[in-house]
Amino acid sequence: MQSAESTKSSKSIDPETPSTTEQQTPSTTEQQTPSTTEQQTTTEPTDVNAKTLAQLNTLMEESLQIYELEDQKTNVIDDLHNALQVITEFLGFSTNVHPSIFNLPSDATITMLPNLKLIIKLVNGKTETKNFSDYAPEVITQIVEYVTPQLLELIKVQKSYLTEKITFLRTATKQLNTLSQLKENLPSGLVPKEE
Repeated sequence: MQSAESTKSSKSIDPETPSTTEQQTPSTTEQQTPSTTEQQTTTEPTDVNAKTLAQLNTLMEESLQIYELEDQKTNVIDDLHNALQVITEFLGFSTNVHPSIFNLPSDATITMLPNLKLIIKLVNGKTETKNFSDYAPEVITQIVEYVTPQLLELIKVQKSYLTEKITFLRTATKQLNTLSQLKENLPSGLVPKEE
């Protein structure tokens, strides 16, 4: 028994001879490290795959929303075009549009016709015709903001002109009706006979 005890005590006291518990600890740690790495490696692709699938799902949803917004944009531009065209064609007004809206030089001339076609004339003589609805919403917004005051001014002038003409026609009609009544009130001998 003493030799067994002395062997135990010499093993634990001698620093160069590792104890059996110390030998097991590093080997246990070494064995855990690869298995832990394997577990991380096996769980990481699953996490990455799940994350990628979630991102793909979000991508599809966002793309569908963009598609729907583009569709709405097209419908709104068409509705705006049709409503404005009814007004401009009824009134028969053409308006100038500022060239900077189209990033053109200031000496270019742009005219919006009643059918909302834009005639673009450059100084070099080149002329181009574009549709109002061919432009991006930002440009259409700027066109509408620029031409609306002009259209209102043209309507104001037209309204004044029509009011003046209607007033004249009412006055003339009233005078002619007065003459007509005078004719009816004249004695029969003074009224010329119709043959």
